[in-house]
Amino acid sequence: MTDVSVLPPFQVSQSAVQAIQDLGGAVRIDIEDGGCCGTTYVFELVDPQSDAVAQDAQYGCPGAWLFVSPTAAPILKEAVLDYGATLKPPRFRIPRNPNVDNVCACRRSFGDPWPGPRQPTCRSYMPMPWDTEYEPPRAWRR
Repeated sequence: MTDVSVLPPFQVSQSAVQAIQDLGGAVRIDIEDGGCCGTTYVFELVDPQSDAVAQDAQYGCPGAWLFVSPTAAPILKEAVLDYGATLKPPRFRIPRNPNVDNVCACRRSFGDPWPGPRQPTCRSYMPMPWDTEYEPPRAWRR
């Protein structure tokens, strides 16, 4: 890591920067199979000195580092990363991405056409992996 700011080739909202700082300063974005549209964004807290992020692109400034996996980097070019603190559950999401044609309504999944609400694979009801205190309302539980 360096002591200078490095801007990613996509937009990061102020709320996302604040969330990264509040979470300890280092978040990684990757993609994997899953979600109701077939491919999902994955967010995780990381140790910036870890070998797990050695191949990732590194963006940010001291106190708010964002690591982007080699598979997620081309998909995120010119996208927008946001954090919705008032969403239920609070979460990172990609509200706009010109590189994908089909997205889930929750903005966490992309790829195949959205199959509609209440899909068993939908990630909109899932809290972030580090959010162990969030308890979704009973009507949301699968």
